[in-house]
Amino acid sequence: MKAGRYAALLAAALVPLAAFAQEGAIPEPKPLVARYRAEDGRLTIGGGPEAEQVAGAAAGKLTARISGPDGAVPLLTQGTVMLAILPRTLTAMESAVVRRFSGGVPFTLPLMQGLYAHLRRDAAGTVDARALPIAASLLAPGGQTALTRSLPAYKPLSPEKLDEALQALSALPGATYAEAGSGYRAKDGTLAIVGSDTLTELLPDILQAYARRAPDVRFTTDLRGSSTAMPALSAGTSLIAPMGREAWQNDIDAFRQVKGYAPTRIRIAYASHGPRPDGKTPPAIYVNASNPVSGLTMEQVRRIFAAGADGGDIADWGQLQGAPHSDRSAPIHVYGARDDGGFGTAMRLSKLDGLPFSARYRSMASGKAILAAVAADPLAIGYATWMDAGDAPAGVRVLPLSKRQGSPYVLPAADGHRGEWPISYFFNVYVDARPEPGSGSRTAPEAKALLRFLLSDQGQSIIARHSREENGYLPLDSANLAEERAKVEAL
Repeated sequence: MKAGRYAALLAAALVPLAAFAQEGAIPEPKPLVARYRAEDGRLTIGGGPEAEQVAGAAAGKLTARISGPDGAVPLLTQGTVMLAILPRTLTAMESAVVRRFSGGVPFTLPLMQGLYAHLRRDAAGTVDARALPIAASLLAPGGQTALTRSLPAYKPLSPEKLDEALQALSALPGATYAEAGSGYRAKDGTLAIVGSDTLTELLPDILQAYARRAPDVRFTTDLRGSSTAMPALSAGTSLIAPMGREAWQNDIDAFRQVKGYAPTRIRIAYASHGPRPDGKTPPAIYVNASNPVSGLTMEQVRRIFAAGADGGDIADWGQLQGAPHSDRSAPIHVYGARDDGGFGTAMRLSKLDGLPFSARYRSMASGKAILAAVAADPLAIGYATWMDAGDAPAGVRVLPLSKRQGSPYVLPAADGHRGEWPISYFFNVYVDARPEPGSGSRTAPEAKALLRFLLSDQGQSIIARHSREENGYLPLDSANLAEERAKVEAL
């Protein structure tokens, strides 16, 4: 097979995976930097224990950082390792995250049967030129012999697969990546913040106000999406991880593999409000517009969407007051996001007490697909993620919810009841708070000071001024604010 054709086929196979679970359009790419040169001049690769053997087979040119298969991906994303050595290909979610930050679909190179090296590519499809001769040496006879000897659990590539890998590698263009420091503090003392693209107007305003209080502290921001925030925090290249959603389980698992403990979450504001014609509606439960049910309690939500909730499953509309059909056997058709480690999994873990989805749950590819199904089905109910104004069809409505039986039904509107919306999502800031002996933790003092400002009366008033924007956040109510201030003081 011709090298160009093989590379094109490989890229084409990966693109649908990278398109999966994206947070909108890929942002404008920036030049990639390399943070993986060790003090002795060797280049750092990461992954599970196999990374040590791969480094050993590279004739002294590589050093290994054992970070686990999940933890290696955020390090690769941020350029803290040059190669991610994994005993598997990248998941769709991982490929999407790497691409969102680097601009290009990551390149996967088989080293042995079942063992792969993953490289970043920029928007032009280039990889770090220094990686090319090293990767080629691992596929050369001497490299394959060394890998086979040190990794007996893996079989060498067949001659055909080896030839295909070499051709694909030879077709890759190389570029010189500028080198950068390994942490979040630049040489001039500036502190980097990597995070959500929903904060492109709000966060600069907050940091400008903070600069008047702390003029000696300066920040640079790289706001390309929530999916880029946790990899940067895991790699130590961002002071904090500001996100417009909760960290997904794969985010937390990767951080835990790198650090050995979980990140700490601080809620700063309520994420979005609606329904409204000029902004995003936050995650909500939708029913067909013809459905007369006035609202649900969270107990009922769990019994509809999950299996095994207290009180038993609710399978028929007749089990609810104000059912859309007099026939008590009219089934509830349940729609929602896929349980793939992204929004659907995070919703299940945080809003459904970690229970498995109901056997009646129908997984859909996107929020728009969920609402289209609900609009077409009078017996439907759907749990959808953030929806842009105009994306919700006319045949659906947001269902009011209550935290418990007897509490009023509310919508996620910009009024005094926003804190009562029981499936609230937040502007979250995740921080690296390393557990200390006893009950304490160690957090960067600059991070703690910034969190204090975000939760101060001044910080919350700035958030309120931006509330009418498309991604408009709302300040916390007094109860949630007191909880988060106490968490920060305990850091």
